Amino acid sequence: MTQFSTPGASAHAASGSGRGARTRIAGVDAARGLALLGMVAVHIMPLRIITAEGAAAPSWAATLFSGRASALFVVLAGVGLALLSGGSAKIGAPKLAGIRRSVAVRAVLIFVLGLGLGILDTNVAVILVHYGVLFACAIPFLNMRARTLGFWAAGWLLLSPIALYLLRPWLSGVLDPFRLGASPLPEDLFTPAVFAADVLVTGYYPVVVWFGFILAGLCVGRLGLARPPVALAIGASGAVLAVGAKALSAWLLASPGAMASLAKAADLGRSELSVALVTGQRLGGAMDTPWFLAVSAPHTGAPLDVLHVAGCALAVLGAVQLVCLAFSALLGSVGEMLLWPLTGAGAATLTLYSAHLAGLDLFSDVSAPLPRTSLFIIYAVACLLAGLVFKFLGRRGPLEALVHSVSRTLGRAA
Repeated sequence: MTQFSTPGASAHAASGSGRGARTRIAGVDAARGLALLGMVAVHIMPLRIITAEGAAAPSWAATLFSGRASALFVVLAGVGLALLSGGSAKIGAPKLAGIRRSVAVRAVLIFVLGLGLGILDTNVAVILVHYGVLFACAIPFLNMRARTLGFWAAGWLLLSPIALYLLRPWLSGVLDPFRLGASPLPEDLFTPAVFAADVLVTGYYPVVVWFGFILAGLCVGRLGLARPPVALAIGASGAVLAVGAKALSAWLLASPGAMASLAKAADLGRSELSVALVTGQRLGGAMDTPWFLAVSAPHTGAPLDVLHVAGCALAVLGAVQLVCLAFSALLGSVGEMLLWPLTGAGAATLTLYSAHLAGLDLFSDVSAPLPRTSLFIIYAVACLLAGLVFKFLGRRGPLEALVHSVSRTLGRAA
């Protein structure tokens, strides 16, 4: 997928040669591969566990990946769209018009696939419907340069969580049912108001907020990520943003009465609240107190959550790109080959994401007795092996090939 990944577009940097040559950016694919493994982890592993002492605690999957893996995917979606539309080079209006048509077709295909995957019995909040909407929303921004996109991204990331905080309670009183967190289904199209509210505001990946991640990725994709100084600056800036948001949240929640107000609003004990602030679960009631705006728990859409996961995404992207550059510089083609399982998986994430959801549904009876950690290892190894095979054969994933072919054909026909 273009921004799960469509090889030939999303992880390529446009050359300044004027001939349209493009070179694969390994760091984008590798970062996308890490995001895929992170999402597989949170889909399979429990986010909340009970320790040997009988106390609740967040799992390693929640601590490392909850909220961060999916946000990294969306930021990389923006990077892919930027590279598809010229990267740091400016492209002409006729070519840009064709790219916009192609992105629109991809958005529809991903949207439809997401509706289909939502039918599966996986207990997973499928992101693809929201991805399709995000791609469609990004189309007017494909002609913007890095500076303009930077202002848009900063403003969106700072202001959209406030809009979400105000809109969610209002929508919960206006619309019935209030479907927070459910995967959109085909039958939801027959209740368009509820469907639109769920995708834009009340869902697990509210477009109103998550579009800021697309804009951030678009900005980064215009900056020449293939150059080491740019990758270093992006990674360092992201790390500062991520750590700063978490530190500010901790400082605010240390204020007198903050945790007590959140615990009362969420109807949780203090220890359970501490776990919830890591997992992001069971915090819906916490929106009844203004202290909710100080939390940085995943998938809450709170301001510091949004800034933290955006910073994490930029930090990971910059760091992984530097690692890939180092492997290539020190080991040459051997270094690149060592990364093939990860970069190959990252270049076929639409296929592998969809396949792992289908596997969770089809093999649920077989996998039920397995320890969750063992099951995650099986799926993670399968993703990496598939990535290695795709890379070795020089082939796109099946779904990537389908989306690429259909969008190119229909885009040209239009």
